[in-house]
This record gives sequence, C-alpha cells and structure tokens, in this order.
Amino acid sequence: MDEALTMRQRFAELGPWYVNGTASVADRAWVDGYVRTHPEARADLDWYASLQQEISADVPEVPPDTGLERLLKRVRRER
Repeated sequence: MDEALTMRQRFAELGPWYVNGTASVADRAWVDGYVRTHPEARADLDWYASLQQEISADVPEVPPDTGLERLLKRVRRER
C-alpha cells in the first residue's frame, strides 16, 4: 500500500479522537506532525471539530441524578 495513503488513512482514523481530546499523547503528536507537513489537513480537523459541536448541541443534557448513583440508591433500597 502507498505510504501516503496509509498516512492519510491514519490521519482520518485519529482525527475525531484528536478533536475530542481522547487521542493518546503519541497519537496527538503524530497528528500534529502530520498537519505540520500537510497543512491542508487542518481543514479536516476543523470539520471534525464543527461536526463534534453540532452533535453535542443536539444531545440533551442528562440530569445529574441519572446514572450510576441513581441505580446504586435503588439497589440499596431494594436490599
């Protein structure tokens, strides 16, 4: 496989994780280096960021009493 294509695929795989802050330190460094050598890739990161913002805006806020704590309280009550 062509090395440039392989690098582009890796960038595409890491881009969303980079933008949402969950990429590892090594992966973040790799993406930073890729963008330095391929400045046109910055537009892709900007697109991933805008997509993340749109998705986040559409997700309803979860009340703080929902989730694990609520379940644990219920389990304790039913014992």
